[in-house]
Amino acid sequence: MGKKRHHYIPKSYLKFFCDDAGRVFVYRKDDPCNAFHLSPDNTGFHKYYYSQPRPDGGTDHNALEDCFSRIEEKWPGIVDRLHCRENVNNSLEDIFQFMALQRARVPASRDATERIEAEMTLAAVRRLDAACKLPPKPEGFENILDHVEVSINPHQSIHAMISVVQGTGQVFDRIGLGVLHNKTEIPFLTSDNPVIWFDPSVKDSDLKPYVLRPDGPIALLFPVSPSLVIYGDSPMRDQFVSEGLGVADLSDTGLVEAINRQVCRFGYQAIFSQKAGQERLIQEHAVLSPTISFDRIATEKGEIIPFQMVFGKRERTPKWID
Repeated sequence: MGKKRHHYIPKSYLKFFCDDAGRVFVYRKDDPCNAFHLSPDNTGFHKYYYSQPRPDGGTDHNALEDCFSRIEEKWPGIVDRLHCRENVNNSLEDIFQFMALQRARVPASRDATERIEAEMTLAAVRRLDAACKLPPKPEGFENILDHVEVSINPHQSIHAMISVVQGTGQVFDRIGLGVLHNKTEIPFLTSDNPVIWFDPSVKDSDLKPYVLRPDGPIALLFPVSPSLVIYGDSPMRDQFVSEGLGVADLSDTGLVEAINRQVCRFGYQAIFSQKAGQERLIQEHAVLSPTISFDRIATEKGEIIPFQMVFGKRERTPKWID
């Protein structure tokens, strides 16, 4: 049987944010005042999200979902060991794989890829139009290209996940990792875009998601549970290479709130919480999400389309009609 629900937030990940009823509070950024109390099976998925065309003309709904499941099934055991402060240095490759996959598979990443592809396609059409290689525009629709919507086959953003994983690996190569055990009364939040990195030298109001300088500093966050977060930064790299994953306690409520603030900012469509109580913070950062910003620079040979990640309003991705 073909699998229908393809989770981009694994149930094995989200279960650690569940309450005693086995459910998590889901705050949609489009309606942050209302929380849904859902099981991990009923959130963090899209129908046929990883479906792939087969050479025989059919569709494979299972291959990628099964592949990702083999990575996900190791996660609960790793988290249990982290909670118990056990040495997990023999599982670092599994931790890196899980985190890299969570950066690449989520809608925040795939939507950005499809928007880039759409913008590049439209730029190519405009170049052809400027070279008079397209049919004449209908009378009264001379500016029709300013209103064209380009939809991209989602199969393309699945292929692009490989490049995103490789890019994530390059970030991992520049930092060391550690684990913080939350000793405050404020639980860590998580989101549908839980792998976070940014340039910590940039002031908060100017911060751009996933934008780094070639030799600049890096801060990374990945919530593991309400009481645990993996953090990383570039100054820790040498110690991490020689000693492995560091472990420390976190008793500073201000720092926990700062981490949760970044979680809410980097959340794409939804924030997940084990319990109610942080609605103000969630609502404060509900309007903006990590998205793509484009510029159009005219040249003699057409347009150059530079882009970067920013915090902005999510734009609807035009639906692909097969």
